[in-house]
Amino acid sequence: MKKIIIAGLLLAPVFTTAQEVRNLDSIVIVATQAAKDAPVAHSRVTRETLSRTAPTQNLPYALALTPGAVVVGENGTGTGYAYLRIRGSEGSRIQVNLNGITLNDAESQEIFWVNLPALSGFLENVQVQRGVGTSVNGSGAFGATVNMRTLFNRPDPYAGAEVAFGSFNTWNVAAGAGTGTGTGNSFLPRGMGADIRYARSRTNGYIRNGQGNLHSLFARLSWIRPDHSLKLYYIYGDQRTGITWEGISREMLAVDRRYNPAGEYTDVQGNVRYYPNETDNYTQHHVQLNHAQRFAYDISWSNTLHVTKGDGYYENYKEKSSGDYIVRRSMDNIYAAWSSVARWGTPQIPRNTSRGNAEVLLGVNVAAYKGHHFGLMSYQTENPDFTGAQEYYRNLGNKYDLSSFLKGMYELPLGAGHGNALKFFADIQYRYISLNMAGPDNDGSLLDHKTSYHFFNPKAGVTAIIQKDHQWYASVYTGSREPSRSDVKESIKAGKTGDLLPERMFDMEAGYRLTSQSFLLGVNVYAMEYRNQLVPTGKKSDTGYEIKENVPVSYRRGVEVEAGWQPVPQFRLEGNICMSSNKIKDLTLYLDTYDNPDDWNPVTLQVTEHYDLTDLVYSPSFTAAALVAVRPFAAGRSLFRNLEAALTARFVGKQYYDNTSDVDRMLPAYQNLGFTLSQPFATRKAGTFTISLFADNLLNQSYCASAWAYRAAFRDTGTIEVMEGFYPQAGFNAMIKIAWEWGN
Repeated sequence: MKKIIIAGLLLAPVFTTAQEVRNLDSIVIVATQAAKDAPVAHSRVTRETLSRTAPTQNLPYALALTPGAVVVGENGTGTGYAYLRIRGSEGSRIQVNLNGITLNDAESQEIFWVNLPALSGFLENVQVQRGVGTSVNGSGAFGATVNMRTLFNRPDPYAGAEVAFGSFNTWNVAAGAGTGTGTGNSFLPRGMGADIRYARSRTNGYIRNGQGNLHSLFARLSWIRPDHSLKLYYIYGDQRTGITWEGISREMLAVDRRYNPAGEYTDVQGNVRYYPNETDNYTQHHVQLNHAQRFAYDISWSNTLHVTKGDGYYENYKEKSSGDYIVRRSMDNIYAAWSSVARWGTPQIPRNTSRGNAEVLLGVNVAAYKGHHFGLMSYQTENPDFTGAQEYYRNLGNKYDLSSFLKGMYELPLGAGHGNALKFFADIQYRYISLNMAGPDNDGSLLDHKTSYHFFNPKAGVTAIIQKDHQWYASVYTGSREPSRSDVKESIKAGKTGDLLPERMFDMEAGYRLTSQSFLLGVNVYAMEYRNQLVPTGKKSDTGYEIKENVPVSYRRGVEVEAGWQPVPQFRLEGNICMSSNKIKDLTLYLDTYDNPDDWNPVTLQVTEHYDLTDLVYSPSFTAAALVAVRPFAAGRSLFRNLEAALTARFVGKQYYDNTSDVDRMLPAYQNLGFTLSQPFATRKAGTFTISLFADNLLNQSYCASAWAYRAAFRDTGTIEVMEGFYPQAGFNAMIKIAWEWGN
């Protein structure tokens, strides 16, 4: 494994206050997260909300109550591979940032949450922006953005530990400590601080072979001065999981919901067995070096250098008529990026003047990625000449991404002393992408190819602020997205690279926000109009390779309503409802054709189906979520005054798992009720002990959150065969956690 070394120059530190620490942290936040009055639909997930998620579940489960969010866990519990969809947009269209640095895989554009287990344990907050959003989100923001911020520096020393255990033999242990940055100690001078947190979890999973063995580490060295800060982060993630991506058939779903076909084979005696090393493994090392500085005249500047090194493999047993074999595919990559954002704004002008306030942000991001893909094959039967593992392919992928943006904001006060104002926003983003591929793929096809893209993405919006509590806003955003590595790869094999176009989106949003002391209300209307969206149609080239096609017109249009009410400290109610229409216009699908169901001999000619208007896959037209939290003894001085109970509810409407709008390939609507109970016990010297209970699927509902379908036509019989795979979610499950924390 390659070693990564980053060195920085540290100057003499000075004393800093907690407020100065927060002010410096805010410089980075300004560069990545939307302001409260920004003309974009966004939701903020606080650390308190993150703590209501079971410690073994991946981060998407902590975001499941945000508007339009749908969460899928392959192993049924959220401890393995988990996926987040927002407004129907899948992971490859959701930009995920950590401290402003992109975590999406450069080639697939996917985000693999399992590679960073126990992520919520070292996050301060998460902001979810729906739609394209502003250019500060990053170069790849297209359908939504998830902006994560690591824990703020604490001024004083602290320590903590926790242990949790629950259903399916699941357990988690974690421990962390920090020196603080605001006080001197025997280890570090004043102004310097160190933080570390380690977590380990294991589970058997809900379905067979859904086990997980996960490690994570977060470490930070900080140097804080009143006007600037320097922070070095190291984040480590290691996952060892079973293969759960195949899904189970409709017939098996009715017999055994915990069945998993991965690695299944029949031995020479006719017994059904399972390959013992059916596994998926990956390790990541993230290093971030951030410098933030505040200058005179309200100028601030933030720079981040980021390097990621990752490698892993999966091993999968295949049973075929031509001979059983083991496939071991590996990946080794390194990703380096530098991001810089400068901000200038006029000093705050009193509201009773008409001069206004202005702010300008200028940002640059440079990223380079290098990936190695290779595979080994070990034949088990019907190949007596095979003597050992053989490498059967190796290819390289290099990607370079350069983006820059210029964003301007101007606030025009309206009237005197009422807080009324118009806030205008506009930005322009330029992005250049270069993708180079070389070497043979797993079928022997050469992938030698170079391609590049240039994108200009203008954006504009306005917010009307009425007496500070009321906001009306409207915006128009444009976004562009290059094809993924797999899209380019298959177009190379098909000789159709010239037909592969990047995607384009025009995102129009308008909304209203009400913010009062006890009541919050937000209404947002959106129209996400796609041009040239890439859709799997089943079409094959003349050489037999399946290719995605650009669909000229598709859209996502809807209304989002979210509200919160807290009339007294003892009671809080939150909820949201999302209604949408998600369609493709003029879609042609292609079905593979065979002679008959007995022989399955392929026929060159494909069967076509045309749809004038059809539903986009995995896009429910209705979702809703709610939370009721009570602190029954908050008004008193009882030992249980901080006891909190919270009931959550998620509802996901019907959705199709292919683009035919056929009720036979529709996932029924489902609901999920969850419950958390937390009780802290504070001591004078030993810190605070907290006992928490997490329960999921209280009603023990049997449902599937996702599925896939493959259809084939038969020439001789005129019939169509459907193959399906479903991902059942766990019934009632629970976990208990005991945590200890010392320090402020």
